[in-house]
Amino acid sequence: MIPPKPEGVTWTDDQWKAIMAGGQDILVAAAAGSGKTAVLVERMIKKITSTSNPIDVDELLVVTFTNASAAEMRHRIAEALEKAIDEDPSSGHLRKQLSLLNRASISTLHSFCLEVIRKYYYLIDIDPGFRIADETEAQLLRDEVIDELFEEEYGKPDNHPFYRLVDTFTNDRSDEALKDILLDLYDFAKSNPSPEGYLEKIVKMYDVHHELGFEELPFSNVLLFDVELQLLGAKRLLDQGLEITRMPEGPAPRAENFEQDKHLIETLLSAKERSWNALYDAMQLVDFKRAKPCSPKQYDKDLIDKASKLRDKAKKMVLDLKAELFSRRPESFLKDMFEMRDVIQTLANLVKEFDKKFAQVKQEKGLVDFSDLEHFTLDILSSGREAEQRMTPSEAGLAYRRKFKEVLVDEYQDTNMVQEAILRLVTADGENNGNLFMVGDVKQSIVRP
Repeated sequence: MIPPKPEGVTWTDDQWKAIMAGGQDILVAAAAGSGKTAVLVERMIKKITSTSNPIDVDELLVVTFTNASAAEMRHRIAEALEKAIDEDPSSGHLRKQLSLLNRASISTLHSFCLEVIRKYYYLIDIDPGFRIADETEAQLLRDEVIDELFEEEYGKPDNHPFYRLVDTFTNDRSDEALKDILLDLYDFAKSNPSPEGYLEKIVKMYDVHHELGFEELPFSNVLLFDVELQLLGAKRLLDQGLEITRMPEGPAPRAENFEQDKHLIETLLSAKERSWNALYDAMQLVDFKRAKPCSPKQYDKDLIDKASKLRDKAKKMVLDLKAELFSRRPESFLKDMFEMRDVIQTLANLVKEFDKKFAQVKQEKGLVDFSDLEHFTLDILSSGREAEQRMTPSEAGLAYRRKFKEVLVDEYQDTNMVQEAILRLVTADGENNGNLFMVGDVKQSIVRP
């Protein structure tokens, strides 16, 4: 039960619910500047200073995006504790929290990973004297390793799969484009709990045959969902434009254009429900009619411009979608995927080889990068996978589960799949009775695993 909001507090009703709700995993999704982080901090303070069921500050794991954010949180908690002590000077619990604050787990996820590895380094194959490579050093090592790898591949006799890969992704002057693709794929793979499994999944996507329907492809549902989002987004823009045409001095003749455009998008959405082929055929008939003339002498120029910009944006969304996904028949895509399967397999194998060589070089130098921190932590906290591929916690993972009464994550939208797995290993099982509290805004996401 959420207690009633006290009189005089500045929190909105939704913010108060987020601060006080409990008993399950909670995700607070809100736009930038809406006070998400402030809600997270207030939630921590409420739990620490509770008179009915207080917890110690070191029983919370708080994951922030930057060290500066972590320092700011500590400062705000310290201020709240000092204020609470002024009101209740005899409270030993509150005084204890001030002494525990400096060693509380309020940090970036990589700092938490470092803490786990320092504590349990003996469970994995790592030199306890390791150091974290800085960004420049790590990039130079990556460049050296990939150059050596390519030199080896070029030197192998009759290495036709590699030569075909080079011909596919490079021009006659340089193979830098292929190196960039390989490194990008490596980074994507390492952002997953099982990099090799991710690469195998990518290759499997190309296991198609000519008789296969587009809807049977493993990624078709995701692609159709994205197409629907784009079309609905364009439709919303047209609705806004139509409203402008109905305003006093709005460009009334343009209402016909907006109605026609909306009908076109509704036709595309209807075709999408039938099949990809039906959507392809409908896309070929897309035709946006010329805008009806509207003289600024008769209609408000600003309203004309606003309506025009909305329509232009909606048209661009649809035409870009058509150019990107519907410029060729579905059978052509399937044929290309079938023919590319061996090339993608070679690329995946090359990524695996790069990973092995890069790891060896780092081990020889006693270095780790941020991706290593995540995967080493995952190795320490997990003991294997269940049949459903869900990771199960090791004894170390269970120890952290017992320690942390709640795990709070700021900027959750930037959490990749490895980081998500780490968090799941130290939180209670099950969303309905979990103890994970997350705040974020998907529109600010910078992670694309």
